[in-house]
Amino acid sequence: MIRRKILYIFILAVCFWFVMLYTYQELRFLLAILLCVPVLCPIPLAVQRRKTEVVISGIPDYVTRGESIRLRVTVTYKGRLPLAGLRIRGIWQAYGEKPLRVENRMQGMSGRTERELEFELPAEHCGAAEFTVVKAKIYDCLCLFSVSVSGKQVRKLLITPKLSPVPDSEVGLIMKLLRTHSEEDEGDFFVRDYRPGDSPRSIHWKLTAKEDELQVKDFEPDRQVSLFLNMTDRLRGNPEQKDVFLDRACSLMVFLAEVCGDRAVICWMQDGVLQRNRIREPGDIYPCIRKLISVEKTGVTDPRGQAVRCMLTGCHLEENGRLYFGEQCVDEE
Repeated sequence: MIRRKILYIFILAVCFWFVMLYTYQELRFLLAILLCVPVLCPIPLAVQRRKTEVVISGIPDYVTRGESIRLRVTVTYKGRLPLAGLRIRGIWQAYGEKPLRVENRMQGMSGRTERELEFELPAEHCGAAEFTVVKAKIYDCLCLFSVSVSGKQVRKLLITPKLSPVPDSEVGLIMKLLRTHSEEDEGDFFVRDYRPGDSPRSIHWKLTAKEDELQVKDFEPDRQVSLFLNMTDRLRGNPEQKDVFLDRACSLMVFLAEVCGDRAVICWMQDGVLQRNRIREPGDIYPCIRKLISVEKTGVTDPRGQAVRCMLTGCHLEENGRLYFGEQCVDEE
């Protein structure tokens, strides 16, 4: 648009120069047209501005890290005269990334129609992200003048970790250590008949072979299985390490919710206070993940400090992504 304005000014200067040299009536008429047409162009824009709406649409609440986000901006034009063009500028701000300035244009739009402009945005790290429409302008057919049609709009979303199943090599060991650390062997679970929806991992195979009917191990409802996420404020300065930690933490969270049912309790420190979140049903998993990702300050600088020392005697996940039961590391078994 700036080049068009410079070219227009240059043509006007040439016409003035010819008018000064010659007295041809045609040159004066041409100069009058060049002066009048741009003056008349902003008049339709003033009417079209009130008939144009720009709204951010099609943005999800959650998106998995590493996926490409396709965000849509809906343009609704209710006027009768054709719209020459529209330009939208935005800023994409995500955790651990530099602000990304994006721009998209649309040429020509007939009256009383609706169209969409699409922006493809990256999602590299877990955390909160937002897309802001900074400017949305329509311009005339000569691209010399433009007017704003929309104010600043902001839409937020959450980039969640990558969930992966717990390796089969670790499932048996984790279940064994869970029973060992919850209390003693007797009393951590009782056996009942299989019900549709029960996890195959909870089947008591030895008793099933004796009874010839599927029997499952069901934990007592008053007994909790806690997973402590031992993270500190040091993770904020290292997005890559934080991604590894959150991927592992959320995968274990889903695993425990599936195996332990409503007994699973996920704990972490936030602003120096221990937060406990009980997973009672599958619908509680993503709200719990959202709370975990939204933690800005844990209030803990030393992962072995006094505030978290009592939690390290049970099941806990360290910042390096290793799972421990007391002093015993699952990854080293």
